[in-house]
This record gives sequence, structure tokens and C-alpha cells, in this order.
Amino acid sequence: MLSWLIFKNYLLSRRSGALVRIIAWHCILGIAMGVAALIIVLSIMNGFNLTIRNRMLSVEPHLVYLQKQRPTEEEGRKIRDVVAAVSPSGVAGVNRFESQDLILRSTEGYFGGAVARGLASDAIHQLMERVWLAGRQETAKPLAESAVLGPREVILGVDLARSLGIFENDEVVLVPPESLLLPKGEIPKLQKFKVKYLVSTQTPEIDAKLMFYSLDDYPVRMRSLSLENGFEVRLKNPYEAEAVKKALLKKGLEMQTWGERDTSLFFALKMESWAMTLFLSLAVLITSFSIVIVMVLLMSQKRQDIGLLMAMGLSFRRVRWTFVQVGLMLSFLGIFSGVIFGTAVCWVLDTYPIELLPDIYTDSTLPAKLSSNILFFVFTCSTVIAVIGSCLPVWRYIVNAPAQSLRRSPTAHI
Repeated sequence: MLSWLIFKNYLLSRRSGALVRIIAWHCILGIAMGVAALIIVLSIMNGFNLTIRNRMLSVEPHLVYLQKQRPTEEEGRKIRDVVAAVSPSGVAGVNRFESQDLILRSTEGYFGGAVARGLASDAIHQLMERVWLAGRQETAKPLAESAVLGPREVILGVDLARSLGIFENDEVVLVPPESLLLPKGEIPKLQKFKVKYLVSTQTPEIDAKLMFYSLDDYPVRMRSLSLENGFEVRLKNPYEAEAVKKALLKKGLEMQTWGERDTSLFFALKMESWAMTLFLSLAVLITSFSIVIVMVLLMSQKRQDIGLLMAMGLSFRRVRWTFVQVGLMLSFLGIFSGVIFGTAVCWVLDTYPIELLPDIYTDSTLPAKLSSNILFFVFTCSTVIAVIGSCLPVWRYIVNAPAQSLRRSPTAHI
């Protein structure tokens, strides 16, 4: 094959020009490093996003049904049957809940805001098990084994407790926010509670506002104006939430999905991933411009040889296609090397996690989760760049007249 002989003897052989050979090897190395870096960074970003999503889904419900009146067990069974009928994978559980915004006051006089959620005792126990399994946190393990809340006992997120200087077994005062707007002289409605457990989900957005209480042993309710009642639905496959919601709308049942309840967070994660992908793709594009340099130098150096081949009967189209193939070989050698190296690094990071990051991050390891979509995206983008970089100099520098090509090239001595 003529293109392979030119690639082997004119680009990689020691008999070829030193400058062309050095730039060719640098081109292969640059493309391989760019492709590998793109695969590794996108896989790590994907791993962090999956970690954040899994830890949020261990606490947040997949579907939420809100209603004005207090939910009943009969309504919960009806909702479970309706959702189970439209969910492909099935329903993992349906629990009654309450949620309201409250002001938290510590014994030291510090104030903070909390989103208080009331669940049944068995639902709290299951939730703590999911938190422990998602993060493998020792602070959540005893809760997963025996998470029992008595009257006027609550669970707080560690970030919320740390900001207010609260420890386990401390007492806190809960105040409805609208109580601060009462007329002068009127005493706001206050209630004291004991902090029985502190738990960490390793998700700052949750730990900074997390508070749970039991609906079974909760004699006096704050009844804030922000109080919400309803049912939490957990699916066996949380990624079916959007499809299940559309099916429920046809039945006249409106619910909120986990993606809609945390839109800002997931939008920020998506924008971060797209921005990183864009800048790394530009880096690969800039590196791939070295293909143009290599091809220009090669055709300038072998201009007389190209004219000789055309004079011997090789068609103009065949000559162009031959040198396009040379450029593609140069590009794909770097692309495949980068894909292999990047995939190997991701496999090592995923199989043998390395503790590199401090505890302030969502994950102390680098969770590289390589997917087929990432490989397809990187390979497709690299192929498009390789084709463009290989075709442009060939279409520009190979002329149709053999006589012009047989003239001595000004760079023939390179």
C-alpha cells in the first residue's frame, strides 16, 4: 500500500528528514496526550457527578406528591398502586412526609436556617441505611443500625451543626420564621428539641440544612406557613422519574421529580462539565494543528517525488488520497495511543482508588467513571479534527500539473 510505505519511510524512518521525523513524533505524542487527558478528565468529572447524584438520591425522594390536607395511609396505598402500574422497574417505597422551613437556635445563642423533614420511624431507618451505603461514612453507620428518634428528638446535618456549634445530646430551639414578624409584645411560638444524632451525607447542599424528625413520636408540630404535606416515592430505578411523571400526568396525578427539585445544582454540574469539555477539546484542536505542519513539510520535501509519480501515470486524485491517508495514519496513531492510555488510567483509578483529596471535597478519591458515551465523543471529535487537518494541506499544496511538481522545492534540503 503506497500510503503506508510513504508513512513508514518518509515520516518515521531515520532516512527521512530529521525535522519532519521529529515533528511527526511530537505530533503523535501531542495528539495522544490531548486525547488521553480529555478521556481522563471527562471520566473524573463523570465520576464526581455520579457520586454527588447517588449521595443526593440516598436522601432526596425520586418523586414527590404534594397535597394540602394531611396524608392518610389509604392515599399512600393508592399512590403506590398507580405509580407501580406505570413504572417499568417498580416502586421501592412510598412514605408520608412533612417539610417546613424553621429557624434553629443553639444554646450558645447562634441562629441558623434548617429544612425540617418529618418521616415515619421506619422511613428514617431506611434513609440512614442509604446514606451509609452511598458514602460509607462511619457517622452514619450506627444510625443505619439503630436509628430511633423519641419525642422531641431530631437528626442534624454535620455542616449545620458545625456552623452553630452544636453537638450530639445538645438542646436546640426551633422557631417558625413567620414568628419574627409578630407584633411587639407577642411571644413567638418556641419548642425545644434534643439533637440525638449528627449525620454526614458528604454533600454540602444537604448537610448545611438537613434536619429530620419522627412523625410517629412528634406530639407538637410547629406548623410553619411553609409546611408541605405529601408522599415521597422511591423508584427502583431513579432515572425513570421523568418517564413515570409523564405517565402519571395522563392519569391526572402531578408529581415533582428529583431533577426538578434540585435544578440549580444539576444545571451547575452540567455547565461545569460542558465548560471543561470545551476547553480540553480546544487544547486537542490546537495540538492537532501540528498535523498540518507535518504534511506541509512532507509535501514540500517530496514535491519532486510527487511530480515523478504523477508523470509515471498515477492519477491526481490518487495522489491526493494517498497523502490524505498518510495524514490520517499519523493522526490515528496518536488517537488510538491516547484512547488506550486514557482508558488504562481510568481503569486503574476506578479499580484501585487513590486517596488524594482532603475531606472537604465530595469524594477523597478520584472516581473515574469511563462510559461509552465519553469514548464515542472523544473519538468522534478527534476523527473530525484529523480529517480536516489531513485534507487541508493536501488540497492546497498538491497541484494538478506534474511539471510544476518536478521543479525543485525551496525546502528540499530539509
